[in-house]
Amino acid sequence: MLGRSFRIGSIGGIAIEINPSWFLILAVVSYMLAVGVFPDAYGDWATATYWLVGIGAALLLFATVLIHELAHAVVAIRRGIPVPRITLFIFGGVSHLGAQPRTPGEEFAIAAAGPATSLVLGILLGAAWLLLRDANEQMAAILSYLAMVNLVLAVFNILPGFPLDGGRVLRSIAWNRTGSFRKATRIAAGVGELFGWGLIGVGALVLFLGLWVTGLWAIMIGWFLLGAARAEAQGIQMDTILSNLRARDLMHERFEQVTPGTAVQEIVDEYMMNKGERAVVIANDDFVLGILTVTDINRVPRSEWGSTPAQRIMTPRAEVVTVEADAPALDVMPLLGQRRLNQVPVIEDGRMIGLITRRELLDRVQLAEELGKESDRDAGDAPPPIRTSGGDDPTPR
Repeated sequence: MLGRSFRIGSIGGIAIEINPSWFLILAVVSYMLAVGVFPDAYGDWATATYWLVGIGAALLLFATVLIHELAHAVVAIRRGIPVPRITLFIFGGVSHLGAQPRTPGEEFAIAAAGPATSLVLGILLGAAWLLLRDANEQMAAILSYLAMVNLVLAVFNILPGFPLDGGRVLRSIAWNRTGSFRKATRIAAGVGELFGWGLIGVGALVLFLGLWVTGLWAIMIGWFLLGAARAEAQGIQMDTILSNLRARDLMHERFEQVTPGTAVQEIVDEYMMNKGERAVVIANDDFVLGILTVTDINRVPRSEWGSTPAQRIMTPRAEVVTVEADAPALDVMPLLGQRRLNQVPVIEDGRMIGLITRRELLDRVQLAEELGKESDRDAGDAPPPIRTSGGDDPTPR
């Protein structure tokens, strides 16, 4: 998604968010309807009418997308799975589940609810168009468009292109057959990647035939599905690896430590350039005062490194993002990503006992993945817990 989403309200305790990319697709759909679709079908409206009806139809289209996502949410909540928020963005919408489905049946029911709802909406809107088509031309135009698009969305979403709803239905079936959530995810993600490449290929062919808008849109959706399928597979793999670990299992107990008066130039030369460290701890007789990172150093002109003591530019201990030693390892990776951290100190009883670095954490995950490629240990695994998310307003460091 592009940029940070913002909340516009809530329905039944579920926060409704809009991503900035939503405004782009709203504008594109409104333009296409006002300039192309409706003028071609209805040739005697005023220009302002085309635009009013086009914008209205586009807004109502996303209202039906929201209903589609609410269907997922209602089914999930009835099965005890929280849904904190729904986000509308350029490719439609997404329901953020607070936990993974616990059984293949739950996965199937939650995934199938969306396409089923779009299908029902398409049929109802089509029936409304048949009843009202002679009453008001503008209303008939909106109803026919919404009916057609919802039927198309129902069919498209049920295709097995993970992470589309059909891909999640496929995962539920594979999960039921194999007994392994991880294997099912790999199967569904693999099919999703093929589906994404297929859409990209179709889009390229359509571009060659001169249908630029349709071709570009197919390529964009295919590229999105390709990336999303890969990200889902990688995320599940990482979650599985980290699910039984704590922060203390990821830290290294030996970390570079210097006194507060040490010159920045000395730290750069001895610890960062020679030893490859991205951060050092500033301490006085084992009492930690703060941490000095590459980001801190880059705020100081290079010409002043020799005369600047570490304490002057370090991040004070009170402002350092830390994790407790017994915190789940699944909490550490999102923390590093959302706060854009390269390292995080590990605290126990108020004392720093280790340091987790992004580089070593990723190396450990990669090693575990390589060692587990040929393993069948996950034959009966359950889905790992959803990774917790930190704040949505990270402070870069």
